[in-house]
Order: sequence, then structure tokens, then C-alpha cells
Amino acid sequence: GVACADVYNRAMEIVAANNMEDYFMGTKQQARFVGHGMGLEINEPPVFAARTREVLKKNMAIALEPKFVLPGIGAVGVENTYIVTEKGLENITVCEEDIIELK
Repeated sequence: GVACADVYNRAMEIVAANNMEDYFMGTKQQARFVGHGMGLEINEPPVFAARTREVLKKNMAIALEPKFVLPGIGAVGVENTYIVTEKGLENITVCEEDIIELK
């Protein structure tokens, strides 16, 4: 399985490669996670953070929620829920993922 810290670190690598570190998961008070487990409560362990060594296991329900905050413009983010399978993640979110432009 994949460690939750590895998911977080990979997200941070992608953010850094695009020079977006200052905007990822907030600005002044940046959240230091990119997702969490789902269960009886909306937010449950494991937390996808730099030091979380818990390994993903088959049938776990997780939410990944990357967000960017652009000062003076606004925020953009998505939160999808997945089931961990033997072959990867199955997205069980039923909402459209297209960008909606607000005017």
C-alpha cells in the first residue's frame, strides 16, 4: 500500500513544480494536509499529511481535497471521495468536475 505521507509529498512536489506553494491550501494559514479518511464522521483518520505513516488499505474510504487561494481573486478547490481498491482509487463522487466560471 501507499503511505498517506507519500500522497501528501507527491501533491507538494506537483505544487512546487508549478510555483504555487504560496497559494496551496490557503495563504497566511496554510493547511498542512490534502485529505482525510471518511467513515462515521466526515473527517476521520488517516490524515494525508507529511508525517502520517498510515498505509492505505483496500476498501478504505478517503477524501482528497486540494485547494488554492489566490489573494484578491478567490479560492478554487475540489473534494472527491474515493474507495481504495486493489487497482488504485475508485472515484465515488457524482458531481461534475468541470470548472464553473462565476461572473
